[in-house]
Amino acid sequence: MRIGYWFSTLMFLGSLGSVKVLADAFDLYALEGSIALPAGAGPFDTLADGRIMTIVAADIFVEDVAGAGTYSLLGALPNADIAGFGASFLRLSPNGRQLAIGNNGGASGSDFEVGIFEVATLTGRWLQANSFDAAWLDEVTLAISAGGFTTGIVTMLDTTSSDIANPINPTVISNIGGASGGVAFDEVGNLYTGNGFAAAGPSGTGVVKAFSMSDWSNALSTATPLDFEADGMEIVDILSASSLGFDMEGNLHVAGGDFDLPEVDFVALVRSSVVVSALAGFGPADINDSSQVRRLDPDVVDNFNFYSAGYSASLRRLHLRSSGSTTVFAYVDPSQPIPTVSTWGLSVMLLTLFTVATLVMRKREVAC
Repeated sequence: MRIGYWFSTLMFLGSLGSVKVLADAFDLYALEGSIALPAGAGPFDTLADGRIMTIVAADIFVEDVAGAGTYSLLGALPNADIAGFGASFLRLSPNGRQLAIGNNGGASGSDFEVGIFEVATLTGRWLQANSFDAAWLDEVTLAISAGGFTTGIVTMLDTTSSDIANPINPTVISNIGGASGGVAFDEVGNLYTGNGFAAAGPSGTGVVKAFSMSDWSNALSTATPLDFEADGMEIVDILSASSLGFDMEGNLHVAGGDFDLPEVDFVALVRSSVVVSALAGFGPADINDSSQVRRLDPDVVDNFNFYSAGYSASLRRLHLRSSGSTTVFAYVDPSQPIPTVSTWGLSVMLLTLFTVATLVMRKREVAC
């Protein structure tokens, strides 16, 4: 068994040797500057070429040139019923051809819809679905965090559903002991979500958990949702577990704020190796260790910002935005170049397998 273990170790180290790691974005991210959004802009995302797409009321605007901060009207979403305080999310599909919009409950505050539209023409439709945040799994399936202030869930919306009043939207994660937080996928399909505002618990505000692709896929196929409080691996407990996402090196960004601690006025960046370690069962990130979790605060004058965050892969740029502001701060990894997404995904997968093997080996040695 030991021979096989060490052989696997050598194979793993050799595989990492083939990955050309020329940058460590976690350490190198630096504030580059800021970009203006249109007046009244709601949530935004970035196109493949780095240009920002955003929504103002029901109008979609696209940046003229990446980083320019000037915008042109693409058009208005048809039959839109957007809440007076704006849409809840705007998410471009992986190939950039579709956008998903959360209407934030509409004018009534209780008529929740998710719009799926073609970027080129803004043709599409609204599907009845509760939502807070969302992340595309592929070109058809949209993971949605939803629920009330006391119990959150994550569902998988089939955006091609024929019945818009009752779309295919099964729950895969239930019993989040509070308000819903963000939702994201990593490169190997693990699903991440969190407790956005603790209520029933026992998880607290800001707890982010990961659920393996095999586990949530099984929950989907068996119609048996995973229990957030009992299942999954805790990755980090910080801020309010919102605006979750990954950069091309697998670093996890977490935004929001927790007024009880207090934890506000920064975006947390969790090092990719720490995420992998947590996935393998070594415990969540130590938020007080700056080598594991960086705190990014671009506005040193205002100490009470409540940030959201997003990532542009083409520009290797991390965007931070304070609630209610039309200023987007840009953090950039200045190194050249960085590995491809698929290479990093493979590295993360191999490291996860290696770490799990280490845990199993340790358990066997203890048992002996």
